[in-house]
Amino acid sequence: MIFDTHCHYNDESFDSDRDDLIKGLPGEGVDRICEIGYNLESSEKAVHLAEEYRGTGLSVYSAVGFHPQNANEFNPDSFQKLEELSYSESVVAIGEIGLDYYRLDKRSPIEKEQDEEKKKRGEEVFEDFDPEPAMQKECFISMIELAKKRNLPIVIHSRDAALDSFRIVRDHKAYKNGGIVHCFSYPLEVAKDFVSLGMMIGIGGVLTFTNAKKLKQVAEEIPLEHIVLETDCPYMAPVPVRGTRNYSGNLRYVVDFLADLKGISAEEVIRVTAKNGEKVYRIQ
Repeated sequence: MIFDTHCHYNDESFDSDRDDLIKGLPGEGVDRICEIGYNLESSEKAVHLAEEYRGTGLSVYSAVGFHPQNANEFNPDSFQKLEELSYSESVVAIGEIGLDYYRLDKRSPIEKEQDEEKKKRGEEVFEDFDPEPAMQKECFISMIELAKKRNLPIVIHSRDAALDSFRIVRDHKAYKNGGIVHCFSYPLEVAKDFVSLGMMIGIGGVLTFTNAKKLKQVAEEIPLEHIVLETDCPYMAPVPVRGTRNYSGNLRYVVDFLADLKGISAEEVIRVTAKNGEKVYRIQ
C-alpha cells in the first residue's frame, strides 16, 4: 500500500473532517503517513497526531523541526524543547528543515524608505519576507546537528537555494543518516548530486502539472529506488484535482503518472516507493 512520507493533517483546513478522513485512508490504499512539523507548536501537534492514531490500522509517524520560514522562532529554549520532543516514540526524522530564498527582502534602501513613507500614509505594504539567509543557515545547521545526535534522517525543504542547501548537507555530513529532499523542484543535475549523497527525492502532485518539465525529467532519470511519494497536503493537489485540498488518497494519481513515465506498473511504483519510505525512516 501507499506510504505518504510528508503531510500536514494538523492544518486548519482539515478541522471539520480530519478524523474521518484519516481513518478512511486504508480504504483508499494508504496505510502509512508521516506528519511533518515546521516549528515547535506544529511539531508537538505532529507527535500528538501520531499518538492519537496508534493501533488504528493506519501507521502514523511524525517528524519535528524548524522550517526555514520559521527560523526566526528558533532559539536556545525552543531548540531544547524540540530536542526533548524528538525522543517521542513516533518521531522518525528531523524536519522539515532547510533553506527557502523565495521571499527574501531584496528591496534597495530607497525602496525601503519609500515603503516606510507608504506605511505612514496608511497604505498597505508587503512585508511578509522570509528570514535572512544567515538566520536560516544557522537554524538548518543546528537541526542537522540534532539529527546527527539523535541518529535520525532529515527532511529537507529547499526552494531557490539549491547550491547553499547542497553545500550544507555535504559539508556538515547531513546525509550521514539519510533523508528526503522534499517537494523536489530543481534540475536533474541537482537531483543526481543529492542522490550521490544517498538522499531520497520526494515527489508529489507537482509531477502531474503541465509545466513541471524539470520534475518529469528527474522522475524519468532518477532510479525508482531513490524516490518516495508525498502529498505535502493540504497543498499541491495533483491533476485532475489540482486546486482542491490535497490528501493522501490523491497519491493514486501520482502513482499512475509516475508508472507511465517509467513504463512500469502502478503496483511496482507503490511497492518500491513504500519500501524506500520504510528504509529512509528506518521503519521495521
